[in-house]
Amino acid sequence: MKLFKAVLALLVLPVYLVACSQEEQAGAPSEEVKKKQESTLPPVPKTLEGLMRQNPGKYAGDKYNKAAVNKELDKMPKEYAKDPEKVYSYINHLLAQNYLPLYNRFLAFNPNFSVNNATPDGKIKMPKLEKINVEIVLDASGSMAGQVAGGQKMDLAKEAVRSFASSIPKEAKVSLRVYGHKGSNQPKDKQLSCQSSELVYPLNTYDQAQFESALSKFKPTGYTPLAKGIEEAHKDLADAKGEGVRNVIYVVSDGIETCGGNPVKAAQQLKDSGIKPVINIVGFDVDDAGQKQLQEVAEAGGGVYKSVYSANDLKEYLQAEKDRIKSEWEMWAIDTKLGAWSAWAKKREELEEAYGKLTDLTPPETKRLFEANDYLLQKGLINQDINTEVTKLILERQRTIEGELNDRYFEIGDVLERVEKQIKEDAEKTSDRNISDLE
Repeated sequence: MKLFKAVLALLVLPVYLVACSQEEQAGAPSEEVKKKQESTLPPVPKTLEGLMRQNPGKYAGDKYNKAAVNKELDKMPKEYAKDPEKVYSYINHLLAQNYLPLYNRFLAFNPNFSVNNATPDGKIKMPKLEKINVEIVLDASGSMAGQVAGGQKMDLAKEAVRSFASSIPKEAKVSLRVYGHKGSNQPKDKQLSCQSSELVYPLNTYDQAQFESALSKFKPTGYTPLAKGIEEAHKDLADAKGEGVRNVIYVVSDGIETCGGNPVKAAQQLKDSGIKPVINIVGFDVDDAGQKQLQEVAEAGGGVYKSVYSANDLKEYLQAEKDRIKSEWEMWAIDTKLGAWSAWAKKREELEEAYGKLTDLTPPETKRLFEANDYLLQKGLINQDINTEVTKLILERQRTIEGELNDRYFEIGDVLERVEKQIKEDAEKTSDRNISDLE
């Protein structure tokens, strides 16, 4: 029986050894394999880019456990002890922070911005200016041939319209429509006159010669198809609508509708059409009944009514409109500059957050690297000279990370300052240029 057991043991032992060998190969690496792997640790990068993209340590960030780290340090391969670069690499393998996600966020920070106009391509753009379309609808009915203080109503109206059109901002567009300028104010020509409404200057930027030519094409002649004039203005502006577009219609008339139309309804329909106009009515030497109707038309169109009685009154009204536009440009410049500051402050806050979270990783990392290096010295695993050299490498790492990230932080901050300044300067210049056009 004893002989049988001995033989059985000899037969089983080789099988057991083979099984252990296969388990070792298929399972976790042996201590010898581990040491071989650790001895091939890559050197620690010297550049900021390399350090930021370095693989994080086994105990990086929230995974840090001092006792576990010390156990790993106790197992540092002995051949490392004489080479500070290998000691430094080994403790980095354990403790280097995971910078990459926050570093990529910092790199992706876009210092460019605009006001009311986001620019993913990073180009500086001016704020998106409101597009202004001004349509002047001028009454050319026979009554405009009448006289007021200063001369004929039509001549005075043309002079005031000419002055006003030439003073609108260069970026704005202007058009001129007249009504009641055909036939006569006699019953036999009423049908022709009541159908007369003509766009003599289509919506475009102001051109002095062409506008003067348009004003010379008509004289005060017929009836007053005010409703038709507004309806046709509706068609003129049909395509001039949308976000950031403002349409203003100035109607200059000396009387009420005399062709049976409903100008109040026409103004309301225009307002409700999506064109979003503001209809301002200038009543030129209008009686009480005329003033009442023109007031209703202006209110239906979301505008205001102003009654004038002389050339001086008309000039003062249009001068007041210039002053209003000037004030709008001044306020636009102020709002834009405030918007630039607000956008800068938001960007600055984003930069501070990205930079702060990234650089917050370095102090604890440095502290842990120093502690690991000192532990190795205290345990006699490295000597004082190696400890000193590793200390220098840790300090160099810290200076590289903090120094270069700090430089980039200030560079981005400078760009933010320049963008804000540029937007403010451009806003000031744009405002001044448009205001000077009104002088």
